[in-house]
Amino acid sequence: MSDPKDLLLAELGEVKGQLKMMVQLMQSHHESTHQRIEDFRHAVEGRLTGVEARVTTLEGHERSTAMKSAGSGALSGAIMGGAVELIKFIANH
Repeated sequence: MSDPKDLLLAELGEVKGQLKMMVQLMQSHHESTHQRIEDFRHAVEGRLTGVEARVTTLEGHERSTAMKSAGSGALSGAIMGGAVELIKFIANH
């Protein structure tokens, strides 16, 4: 028969090995989770940068459209004013 002391030491060694393996697995999971969080952060930041660029482009187009509308409105007003004055002139003569 084996000595009970030797059996106890063998069992303790096995428990110690299992604890080491559990710690290694936990560290591995922690690193994996941290990597996934970093990947997600980079993906979100990349999308936000893309959205910011699109908003900037749209704002530029909006300003351009507003300027064109103001210009064409002013031109239309001037043409209409000239037409009214021309009609008045023709009506008086």
